[in-house]
Amino acid sequence: MHESQSSFASSSVSTVRPGERNRLVAAPADPPFDDVLAEARRWLDNVYERMVQGPDEVLWQNMHSLHLGLLTLRRRWSPEVWRKFCKETAKKHPLRPFLHQCPFTRRAWERPRGYAGDAVLIDYLYMDHASDELHAGREIYRYMHAQPSSLSVRERRELLARAIDETAERVPGEARILSVACGHLREAETSVAVAERRIAELIAFDQDALSLAEISHHNPHGVVKPVAGSVRSLLSGKTTFQDMDFVYSAGLYDYLSDPVATRLTGLLFGMLRSGGRILVANFARYPPETGYMEAFMDWWLIYREEDDMRALLGEVPMDQLASLRLYRDSQDNVIYLELTRR
Repeated sequence: MHESQSSFASSSVSTVRPGERNRLVAAPADPPFDDVLAEARRWLDNVYERMVQGPDEVLWQNMHSLHLGLLTLRRRWSPEVWRKFCKETAKKHPLRPFLHQCPFTRRAWERPRGYAGDAVLIDYLYMDHASDELHAGREIYRYMHAQPSSLSVRERRELLARAIDETAERVPGEARILSVACGHLREAETSVAVAERRIAELIAFDQDALSLAEISHHNPHGVVKPVAGSVRSLLSGKTTFQDMDFVYSAGLYDYLSDPVATRLTGLLFGMLRSGGRILVANFARYPPETGYMEAFMDWWLIYREEDDMRALLGEVPMDQLASLRLYRDSQDNVIYLELTRR
């Protein structure tokens, strides 16, 4: 990492003091916020200049510097100051359109389906489309595809496929499974039990009609049943499922407030029959890509720790809970909450 690139990430800028909105603390004096913002802008100018002029290996190196610097700022600044930086400085900087040559970065920002983390975006992490891109877009995408959060998303797909197969073994020929906010349900495409039709039904529940159409295209044999619906319909009781052996949600909880996530967890648990289990995933605080995602992808998640996940059991009847398990993935990025019903 070049010294000029890394110096901003290791500077003495720290968080806003309580009650201060326009000044950041720095040693030895407290400079006006505009000065700190100008310093951040000059740092982005430097990164941009190096990215534009440098070969592939320099572009990769500067992506690393950018991620480190952004995450450092995100941790040191107050949420209000960080959002101001993202919405005003990063958004207007020429580095943004340069980074948006990467199709993964650009899609989150443009939100063609109305939200950042749509199923097509996640497919960019499952699959490798680097050969379809030109120099800068290709290298930025390759960098993002290799990051810890991307590895966590691919690991999550394999974990869910194994969970589907384990459910089929536990309830031979009769397993009923529900995926909530299923996206493209790519885990079903790697599940042996689905391929061999050893489950009774896998309900793919999502509000996105295009995602459900993609699922139907890749799962035409009748085991997978696409069902259109929203989280709101579940919360209101307009849509309900019963006697499920396995209920899971891979990426939904990253967008749910605590009250909504708590309510939904209780409802999903209530859909299980005896011996059934639910599994929900949530990104932990804070993956290395967090600053980049928020500043240049406008992709904001709700991050949780283990205590936050335990707090989501507020509407789960404890006398019906046979077991509770919390664990993280190999990247230490995603927390899984697994509940089994008596």
